[in-house]
Amino acid sequence: MQHHEFDTHSTAGGFITGILCGAAVGAALGVLLAPRSGAETRRQLAESGEKLREGANRTYHRASDGVNHLVSRGREAVDRGRQAFDKTREDAASTAESFEDSFAKPSSFPTV
Repeated sequence: MQHHEFDTHSTAGGFITGILCGAAVGAALGVLLAPRSGAETRRQLAESGEKLREGANRTYHRASDGVNHLVSRGREAVDRGRQAFDKTREDAASTAESFEDSFAKPSSFPTV
């Protein structure tokens, strides 16, 4: 189930990246093909580049947050597993000691 969640996040990130790239290419083509002066064209290109950079930063931060969340959940799972292992090991050692103690005591049965 966690694998499915990761796929959803990576698919959403790829979709957003595709939208941003498509928007940037479309804006650049629109600016280049529009009948404007050189200064106006450069200004529009700079604005489009800034919007693309901001969108890329947002996408990066979302992806980074998602990865950090998954890493945190992984660490929590490892900690829970380690705690369960330690408890099981302690329980086994205690049971083994009890078992050894029961054989170390003299038997109450008469010997023949």
